[in-house]
Amino acid sequence: MFAFFSILVFLFLVISGHYFAWHLCLSAFPSWHRWRFWILSAFVAVTFIFLGDFIWLHQGDSAFFRYLYVFGAILFGLLSQLMLFGFLFYLHEILLKHWTGKRLRCASLQPRLVARLLLILAGLFFILGTYNAFLPRVKTIVLRGWPEELKGKSFVQLSDLHLGAVYRPAWLEMIVRKVNALNPDFVVISGDLFDGSDEHLSEFIPVLRTFSPVTIFVPGNHDYYIPAEKAQETALAGNLIFLSDAAINVDGLEVIGLNYVNRDDSGLRREIKNLGDGQLTRIVVNHVPVDQAEAKALEARLMLSGHTHRGQIFPFSFFTYLLYGRFSYGLENYEGMTTYTNAGTGTWEPPVRTLLPGEIIRFVIE
Repeated sequence: MFAFFSILVFLFLVISGHYFAWHLCLSAFPSWHRWRFWILSAFVAVTFIFLGDFIWLHQGDSAFFRYLYVFGAILFGLLSQLMLFGFLFYLHEILLKHWTGKRLRCASLQPRLVARLLLILAGLFFILGTYNAFLPRVKTIVLRGWPEELKGKSFVQLSDLHLGAVYRPAWLEMIVRKVNALNPDFVVISGDLFDGSDEHLSEFIPVLRTFSPVTIFVPGNHDYYIPAEKAQETALAGNLIFLSDAAINVDGLEVIGLNYVNRDDSGLRREIKNLGDGQLTRIVVNHVPVDQAEAKALEARLMLSGHTHRGQIFPFSFFTYLLYGRFSYGLENYEGMTTYTNAGTGTWEPPVRTLLPGEIIRFVIE
């Protein structure tokens, strides 16, 4: 029921967003009214190309539709900013229409000037968002109070790289270079290594093999949008350790990877293969930031997640908070267990991040 409600909200925002973007453009340039039908049609076409290609690429594969998907995703990223700033312009108009204070009316700018300023801001936010999407930052988090024998160790968390039609091997090479330069003891990829928009995954294998440290991959929902075995086969061919409802000892730490389950199906108690006797410090990796109680029951000291992208495009951060509460992003504490939800290294769908850059998280034990 909640998922259905979320879809309805998304459709409402997109449909109304077309009007806001259209109204903003016509208000900024009144001479465009003669093309108003074609402008609105173009906005709707961008959305249909983007969403239609997303669905098509999950049913079959085609080079033409992959390129069209990239084109549609970029344009939809720009359109999303026009929608947002169009909504702000609409609010501005409502205030001017209904506010009776003379001071506000006298101080207000001409609607056409306001619309043009907001159009410029939409373009700037799109450029900044694209920059944030393709150039993730390195962020260091210090872990204190861990066993003495683990002090000095470090590991890196990547999440939601979404390799596929948008994020290509050249981008992955840049990520690998950044990770290798940090010289961690191991790397954890907490889901959505692949986007599901491209089934030709073999081209990523040579780059995946260039990770210097041991690299563990725990699957997320997008890794199952392609045939289930493809993600695992590609990860193994790239010398990654595929961890699904299983545990592994990595340099004195026990890493437990939980297989992806839908948020509505969480609350499980899974059977973990190769689980140790509890003598080692444990890290649980679960793509979706749920099931903290299960991780706590496994006596984990740290739980790593992703999936939420920190909302990615404002104001969707409010919706991720509604879904996952305080675990929607960042460091939190669950009954003495530390949790961290990564904002994502790549992006889902439009390669735009209007809040902050993607993340490469370096954990250091002190």
